[in-house]
Amino acid sequence: MQSIKNILKKYFSSLALFYQYLRYRLVVVFILSVFTGILDGLGLAMFIPMLQKVSGDGSGASEQMGNLSFLVDGLAYVGFDMTLIVVLMTMLFFFTLKGIVKFFESYQKVIYRQYFIRNIRESNITSLASLSYNKFVMSDAGRIQNTMTGEIGKVGQGFTTYLMFLQQGVLLLVYTVLAILANPEFAILVAIGGVLTNLAFSKLFKVTKKLSTKLTKSNHGFQGLVIQQVSQFKYLKATGLIRDYAKKLIQKVYEIEESQRKIGVLNAIMDGVREPMLIGVVVVVILVQVNVMGGSLGSVILSILFFYRALTSVMQLQTNWNKYLALSGSFDNLEAFTKELKMGKETLGKGKFKNFEQQICLKNVNFNYGETKILQNINLKIPKNESIAFVGESGSGKTTLLNIIAGLLKPAEGEVLLDGQDLKQIHTPAFQKRIGYITQEPVIFNDTIFNNVTFWDAPTPDNMLKFNEAIRRASIYDFVKEQSKQEDTVLGNNGINISGGQKQRLSIARELYKDVDFLFLDEATSALDTETEKQIQESFTALKGKYTIIIIAHRLSTIKDADRVVFIKKGRVDQIGTYQELIEKSKDFSRMVAMQEV
Repeated sequence: MQSIKNILKKYFSSLALFYQYLRYRLVVVFILSVFTGILDGLGLAMFIPMLQKVSGDGSGASEQMGNLSFLVDGLAYVGFDMTLIVVLMTMLFFFTLKGIVKFFESYQKVIYRQYFIRNIRESNITSLASLSYNKFVMSDAGRIQNTMTGEIGKVGQGFTTYLMFLQQGVLLLVYTVLAILANPEFAILVAIGGVLTNLAFSKLFKVTKKLSTKLTKSNHGFQGLVIQQVSQFKYLKATGLIRDYAKKLIQKVYEIEESQRKIGVLNAIMDGVREPMLIGVVVVVILVQVNVMGGSLGSVILSILFFYRALTSVMQLQTNWNKYLALSGSFDNLEAFTKELKMGKETLGKGKFKNFEQQICLKNVNFNYGETKILQNINLKIPKNESIAFVGESGSGKTTLLNIIAGLLKPAEGEVLLDGQDLKQIHTPAFQKRIGYITQEPVIFNDTIFNNVTFWDAPTPDNMLKFNEAIRRASIYDFVKEQSKQEDTVLGNNGINISGGQKQRLSIARELYKDVDFLFLDEATSALDTETEKQIQESFTALKGKYTIIIIAHRLSTIKDADRVVFIKKGRVDQIGTYQELIEKSKDFSRMVAMQEV
């Protein structure tokens, strides 16, 4: 029983993954494979009466066809004489049917392969979108990109080779059954030949499996390095480190190439020895049948045909299995990746949320990263349409607090109440749809101004009005209209074609276009020059009282007009008041203001 379990685990573990996405479609492919093998076998069986008619042998075909003699007997029963024309037409009939079934089988494989890949991509995209923020920041970005792109393609190739492996197994079973019907001794030889050839290739299978796993890990590393090169290109270029980094990338390329080369060599060995081994086994079978078992050459022709077909299936089965193993690392990675995404899925409440009406209330909120305490006993109320600023030294917990309010992180203890409802009980995406989030690094997509602001809304008259209103309120209207293509101007990768201030204004316009209740500004102006910062600050001041605004800023000049300032010290709320009140009652805040000469 254990050996059976080991075989199932070794050869059929991926079948569960395919069945998860394909269901009954797998059965359809296997049924078509069975019919293909049966029709091929019936067509081959007609070679015996055909050879007899060509050679003028008067002996009956039934004796040489074994239990397959029902073909000849059936034709005679319905009134057909065993002429050469009848035999050939019967043979043509079976092979034509086989061709038709083979067409549908191949067609279905293509359709199911695309269906399989589409469902995997859709599932992973949905799962990634549902991944909790906390899990995401702990993930390997290179692995995510490689799995979502390159690895999916390899899984598609693996699907094809694995399906062919299973189909060859089905054909082998069909030919073995036909062989038993034609000549029981033949089945024994097929079994012996199959076992011996499988043993001969088992070592190659193991090596290929290890190389595939190594190749997948190397691809993860390569993708991660590429992501970092693109995101840090300006720094690497400006500091002359770009070529040193390129060497690191090239080293990874050589590592990938080495694994691929070794896998290619193993596949080449399989292809090279397959045919000689096949012919060698056929020769042995003929000698055994004629010299040992005492059969005539004529009596073993049908056995040889089935034997050759069966061993061809054995060899193709082994070849496809090895090709599958070369891609199995991608399957292992995909299964682990899919499992991790599902385990890291964020928990969503079911409470409805439409609009912010009253206040956000934090009660005794605590948050830890592992054993490190980040926030301790935070109690705070933020009324609707108030502008409030979080300030403090680096590492004091300002951004963590903002992320908790935004629903990105969940407090270890305490509550975040939104209009009296616990944020954990509210359907988080509905709440987050009402948030405008502006960071130090503006989010700019490599697309047009219109698509960046509207997030690919259709350019209907109503949406154009909303777009123009949003860019006016973000003080970017004149810039957009000055462009030769206006709102259809393409911004380039990460907005490379525009300045930092323009990018920030466009990111503000996007949040205003969305019709939000909240504006969360996380160091939104810290990367800008003083003049641009002043202009952006004027844009925020114009929005005061229209949104609930939470600002995190190191530059204290940007928070002078906030309704309240919360000074956070070592994860605790130290002081709360207006800008002037904090200067008077907080030595730490007063010192920070003096250092910045605000």
